[in-house]
Amino acid sequence: MTPLVLADPPSWRGAANARNLTSAALRMTYRLQPHGAHHVGTSGALLMVTRGEAVLAGPVLRALAPRPVHVVANEAMNEAVPVGVLTAAGDLPLSGPHAVTTQRAALAALLDERAVALAGSAVPVGYLVALTGVAVMPVVLFGAEGKVATDPPRPRTRIDVYFAPPVAITVTGDPLRSATRAAVAEQVRQIVADAEQVAAMRSGR
Repeated sequence: MTPLVLADPPSWRGAANARNLTSAALRMTYRLQPHGAHHVGTSGALLMVTRGEAVLAGPVLRALAPRPVHVVANEAMNEAVPVGVLTAAGDLPLSGPHAVTTQRAALAALLDERAVALAGSAVPVGYLVALTGVAVMPVVLFGAEGKVATDPPRPRTRIDVYFAPPVAITVTGDPLRSATRAAVAEQVRQIVADAEQVAAMRSGR
């Protein structure tokens, strides 16, 4: 199997502008409570991973991060937000059943030492980590869900976002082999699950 051909990275300027606009809008609408945002840092490649499938999972994460973040859309974001809007914001819309173009753009951003956030499970995390060796930051959100994934929560809802310290993943074997990517994905799954447990204990939820 050959590696994916790299695409151009998403717009950094778009991500920076979207962060400022999103932060202002969401802070006016919700009671946002960040925890551990200093772990994000201000430079260097970083893959932020949250299992949040809600439409606001990516935007809330981006709004509270201390630097621009390229959000890989989850299915709810992809359904609710026009592709042009996502692209202008420096985000990565899903592209087809395997999101190959999305993976290429996310990989290009990581290789350019940027921060990328995977919201939900639409894009396989094992490929990105195995190929780049990037550190993984679990992000846990409470209160960002509406009645269904494409609905935002009610105004004035408290939304807590826990940024866990980044974790270096051990990659053993050929990163292009499915077994290697699966092993990496399992490490990420365990790291995220542990972070969710810690966040739940701290928040009392």
